[in-house]
Amino acid sequence: MNIKKKWSGITITNAAEKYLDHLIKKNNNCIGIQINIKKSGCAGFRYNLSLIKHKYSEDKSSFYVYCKNNINIYISFQDMLLMDKTEIDFVTTDGINMHIKFNNPNIHTYCGCGDSFSIIKKK
Repeated sequence: MNIKKKWSGITITNAAEKYLDHLIKKNNNCIGIQINIKKSGCAGFRYNLSLIKHKYSEDKSSFYVYCKNNINIYISFQDMLLMDKTEIDFVTTDGINMHIKFNNPNIHTYCGCGDSFSIIKKK
């Protein structure tokens, strides 16, 4: 199965782009951000973001790299379909609380606290 043919991609809002660019520049030798979906929480899954400070020593064929204005976002092939058509946003709530928000159409339900989610199974 060629996953790239079934994947529509992700989008990043201008606010998220500015925030991720700030994070990357703030951390010396950072080359991008990796986004994983991990089994966690009461609903089943949770996003995990990490800065990549070195070139991958792993097989690069296991990651898709989305690049927008010199921001590299690494997504494993196993997570691509779970993130299909996701918009990444950076939002401020209650005046001072800020966070990355994933507007993912594949999410079926959130847990009560909103930290984890379940995914609609693709056919």
